[in-house]
Amino acid sequence: MLAPGKMSKTATLTECAILVAVSFVLSLIPSFSMPLGGTISWFSTVPILLAAIRHGTAWGAGTALVYSLTQLLLGMSNVSYAAATSLAAAVGCALLDYILAFTLIGVAGGLYKAAKTKTGGILSALLVTGLFRLLCSFLSGILIWGPYAPDGWSIPLYSLAYNAAWCVPDVLLALIAVFALSKISGLALLPAKTNE
Repeated sequence: MLAPGKMSKTATLTECAILVAVSFVLSLIPSFSMPLGGTISWFSTVPILLAAIRHGTAWGAGTALVYSLTQLLLGMSNVSYAAATSLAAAVGCALLDYILAFTLIGVAGGLYKAAKTKTGGILSALLVTGLFRLLCSFLSGILIWGPYAPDGWSIPLYSLAYNAAWCVPDVLLALIAVFALSKISGLALLPAKTNE
């Protein structure tokens, strides 16, 4: 891969399209899925994170938006399930569980750039975007999926527990993968930092 600053717009667009395709294929690999949505994937968000870190927030958000639409297509059964409640629930599910949750991964580029070190950039990019995804799913759990909370559970507590059960391991797996990729000698996946 070329260093990010040395790529033309056409090359950047091509690379981002390839990273969306790789993420999509990784999301198809069987993994652990929760009954009402939420998946611990095999690193499917890592290529999107790399696009954001390599090319900045604008390219990252655009790439993440395209990826969110592919995930929305795969999750149409969840949206249809929510639609049985109301049209507003279906729209809320599409926005919170898919479009907003995945598009926010695009801010990873700005978070990486703002950090002083490569390690700090990776940590802040993954942890903050993971927190954004958890927040979107938590809100969806309260606003849309709340009626499915088991008896004896408060809806906010159930939503937090349910969504943390898949989101935290998914973010940790992505963190491991990005750190491992950043340590491979000769791969110019991440922009250099002046402090390292």
